[in-house]
Amino acid sequence: MREMTTYRGRRYLELAFMAVVTAVLLALVAGQTHRGFDGLPSILVAAFAAGFGLEFVSSSWRDRLQDSQT
Repeated sequence: MREMTTYRGRRYLELAFMAVVTAVLLALVAGQTHRGFDGLPSILVAAFAAGFGLEFVSSSWRDRLQDSQT
């Protein structure tokens, strides 16, 4: 029982960390938009990374919901 609790805690911590990193990347994208074409490379890189972060968070959240229903 204790191992399962540790596993779940670690998974929630991982999910929270990725959500924070993704939020920071999205804030970076929003902050760079005022630069126009000069900020385009950094916008593309941050948006690409944020896309992966959003996919990770959404798939982890779906897995968590399915685990809680079983």
